[in-house]
Amino acid sequence: MDSEKLWHSVCGELGVSMSLAGFSGWVKPCFIKSTTEIDKERLLVELASPSAFHSHTVETKYYSIIKQALEKVTQMKCDVALVVVEPKKDIKSNKKDSKTKDEEDNKMSLFTPSEDARQTGTNLNLRYVFESYMVGSSNRLAFAAGKAVVDYPGTRHNPLFIYGGVGVGKTHLMHAIGHELVKKGVGKVVCITSEQFTNDLVGSFKSKMTDAFKKKYRQVGALLVDDVQFFGGKDSTQEEFFHTFNELTNKQSQIIMTSDRKPQDIVGLEDRLRSRFLGGMMVDIGLPDYEMRLAILRQRAQDIKAEVDDGAFELMANSFPTNARELEGTFVHLAAAASIDGGILTKEMVQKNLGLPASSIKEVRVRPIKVISTVAKYFDFRNKDLTGESRKADLVVARHVAMYLLRDFLKLNLTTVAELMGGRDHTTVMHAVEKMERQVEENTDIRRKVMALKQALYT
Repeated sequence: MDSEKLWHSVCGELGVSMSLAGFSGWVKPCFIKSTTEIDKERLLVELASPSAFHSHTVETKYYSIIKQALEKVTQMKCDVALVVVEPKKDIKSNKKDSKTKDEEDNKMSLFTPSEDARQTGTNLNLRYVFESYMVGSSNRLAFAAGKAVVDYPGTRHNPLFIYGGVGVGKTHLMHAIGHELVKKGVGKVVCITSEQFTNDLVGSFKSKMTDAFKKKYRQVGALLVDDVQFFGGKDSTQEEFFHTFNELTNKQSQIIMTSDRKPQDIVGLEDRLRSRFLGGMMVDIGLPDYEMRLAILRQRAQDIKAEVDDGAFELMANSFPTNARELEGTFVHLAAAASIDGGILTKEMVQKNLGLPASSIKEVRVRPIKVISTVAKYFDFRNKDLTGESRKADLVVARHVAMYLLRDFLKLNLTTVAELMGGRDHTTVMHAVEKMERQVEENTDIRRKVMALKQALYT
């Protein structure tokens, strides 16, 4: 097995999943000194680091992900042994030439993507594709907007601005769109974080290679930027991104951005950039509802080939109402622990490992009166207001939301909902529910209210 080719493949895996600083500073300086086949299924890999301190840091912080990447590339179990190999010192007469060559190599590596990157898109995570993206009421509009971008790159929804809280799937969706744009052949697709953009800009100033920087970011078919809220307060970065943004939109190159908040709420963002962010399509991704969390868990179990009881799925879906990333990470950890023990992940194992009270194992049952009371309290009305005859605008909205939740959330039939809501005609409920279904799809404010109420019903 060629050690150099093997390490190149491993770096390709790690380069898209790690931060730029971690990868460049700690993983890239390493190299594989030797590989020894222990048997047909196991491989011993000697991984060399340039110093004892470097080796210790790699072992404590990056050992597990390097091992996982090796096993993925080789399709074998890998034992990794860390060794220290100090770099050879050049003779005095060659120091100057060597330094010059290193500087040139560093300059080239800053702004010249590898051949693989040019073909597949820079920094796109291979796991983040549309096939593994779960769609529910909280992200359906964002998903539809992403599909429209793929169908009409550079013209429909340009820029596309995706915002939402931590762990709701913004980055996954952006990378998924990037993969489809690569397949469509729009040109080079560059996917970066706002931090990387800033670091590259600073590096271009230091190395006097601003032209190379501009070429990297302005001669692309699509530019995808994660966490643009961190541009706030960085004047030089905003100045450069403003000009990059203008040039790309003039050429109809697609721009996609993610943020944890709306452009209006980004502190320190210049008005001219805020205006441009608002000039395209803004979509939010809300918290995943129970059904979506359940679908995420089932998909992840299929991906890692884990055996899981239905009760374990349901308990975990109920226990993580806010963060899909945390839910997924905890699930993988518990499934792996269950697999090591040679068993199935059960509801009792989840309850024990998460320290949940025994009562949490019980099924979550929501009575219709709780739905009505929760909606009434949320909109600051009384139960009898919702079931009454008043046609005040705010009250009608609350009443329609209650009907929608009774129908969609509790799966009650139209006649039952009509009786619960003051003995109305079932056709009235049918029209209200149909109207709400459209509004949940199209109206960000209504969708947020419905999601918040669903979360409240599970607590």
